[in-house]
Amino acid sequence: MEIKELSTKYVKAVAEIERVCFSNPWGETVLADELKNDCSHIYVAVEDGRAVGYAMLYVVCGEADIVRVAVLPEYRRRGIAEKLLLKSFEINETDAVFLDVRESNAAAINLYKSLGFKDTGVRKDYYSNPTENAILMKKEF
Repeated sequence: MEIKELSTKYVKAVAEIERVCFSNPWGETVLADELKNDCSHIYVAVEDGRAVGYAMLYVVCGEADIVRVAVLPEYRRRGIAEKLLLKSFEINETDAVFLDVRESNAAAINLYKSLGFKDTGVRKDYYSNPTENAILMKKEF
């Protein structure tokens, strides 16, 4: 498995990962537009030529915000999300990384904690489809 930067070659595949993994998926147009955003960093996990997961973060003023992490269900529990996150930590411009996660997503919360993230708060009813609180987390470098 390789971690690559998102290119137009993988936009359609990442949109499919979005559709499978999120209740409010981003489409190809939104993802393609992110390629033009200087603040956006997108990494794709590729196995046997197939995009199987990805992570997106925004980097602004020394801080990063992880906005998307997704791995296709049949590829989960293989360390792919961890590798994507570790790759995102290599950006030297950041002092801290922030993210939010659904309160019910115990697997993701456990992963984030294992990587050094700490709980910093809760956003009430942040998510929709279904409505759910977001746990706010932060990792400092």
